[in-house]
Amino acid sequence: MAAVALAPPVVFDAPRARVRGRPDPRIATTSRYVYGDSTPFPEAVDFVATTRAVVGCGVALMKAQHAIDCARGRVGDAQEHLVRLNADLGAMARAVDAALVSSLPRPGRPREAADRISIAAHGIVSTELRHAQAELDAAVMRADKTIVESRKNAAVALGELLARHELPGATSGFRLFADERGDGYHAETVVTLPCGLRATFDAALPEGHKWSQLRRVRDARQAVIVTMPRPVGWLRKQVKPVTLRLDGLVVLGASVEGNRGALLLGKTARSGVVHAFDVDLGARRAQWRDADESEIVDLGPSDAAGLVALLRAIEQQTREVRTGRRAMTEATLDGSPIGQRDPADVCGRVVSLIAPVVREIGRRSGAPGELVLRRNVDSGHRDEVFVTTAELLEQVETLPPSLRPAFDPLGLRTAPRSPRAPARSLATYEEISACEILSAD
Repeated sequence: MAAVALAPPVVFDAPRARVRGRPDPRIATTSRYVYGDSTPFPEAVDFVATTRAVVGCGVALMKAQHAIDCARGRVGDAQEHLVRLNADLGAMARAVDAALVSSLPRPGRPREAADRISIAAHGIVSTELRHAQAELDAAVMRADKTIVESRKNAAVALGELLARHELPGATSGFRLFADERGDGYHAETVVTLPCGLRATFDAALPEGHKWSQLRRVRDARQAVIVTMPRPVGWLRKQVKPVTLRLDGLVVLGASVEGNRGALLLGKTARSGVVHAFDVDLGARRAQWRDADESEIVDLGPSDAAGLVALLRAIEQQTREVRTGRRAMTEATLDGSPIGQRDPADVCGRVVSLIAPVVREIGRRSGAPGELVLRRNVDSGHRDEVFVTTAELLEQVETLPPSLRPAFDPLGLRTAPRSPRAPARSLATYEEISACEILSAD
């Protein structure tokens, strides 16, 4: 069976952001974090580890940006060199021509020699300009390769961050597609951040999970029916409401992203899509469409409620998909692929997203120069997790000074150095650059 494409659901309303403080399903419900001053922390995650990861990811993004900036700079230098060379050599050729004209060579050999001198001068100019253009073309090719590789490295760093850490305001959705063999599902997780980032991950269900094989509607929820206007009658066709029972149909695709949902059903695994539904889970509205989208029908409230309950049942039964994130397969920033955006844009969005939480942790830590959280382990016992701002700033200082302001929203520079900060282990960008200059000499 060909892979079933799950069509994007109709957008009735914008997805709702996750309510702050909602527990991360990957963290045990017994875990409860408090600030350093023992007041409740609104997130049920180790945000100190998240901050470390975001800074590490941000540094990787900005190093990719630095490589891109350098590549663009080399192209700019080559373009300026070609413009200057063209002007200088053109002036030289015109000077030669002017000198030859002013000398008034006599006819015969002197004039023939003057013509050869002029032709040679213009030939040399053309040759040098061709060489400069070739150097510019080579610089552009190298820059394009550098930019592609740098953006690819940036995407890898972002994927690793979003696969392992839950950022503030993140919402996650799932998609199930019948695979090409028609005996199971391919799963995806979609993570949406309020800063405009949206990432899709290949995901996996645990081995032996009941949704590892194709399931019918009744396996998720019993007695799901919809009523639609359909042509009936043999001799005289009439359009009348017809009740369709969905229980025996195979689920070929299902997705939930925020308030948007979609459902694809077929008679068998190989029959293709027979019924497709777009569902607004919040407003409890639904539409039916046929496989080629030539017909669209708005369903009644009771039918929509049944489809909402079915999708929620599938979502609950496949909740492991959301936590089984593997490789990031797609990412966008404000709707455009991140492969077309500079890594600095992505870094700025992610840093700004966590900055208010980081500053609040620092304000309540009770230890200057530290970000402190404590986790309630059991009655009368808490574990402390912390990171010093000096450790985070040390990573930032491996970047060129012009790129470091991207991390200013975190307030790392204004904090004093903690006595618990370890000795510096990373060389600053200035130290690395100095070593490169010395080794070149």
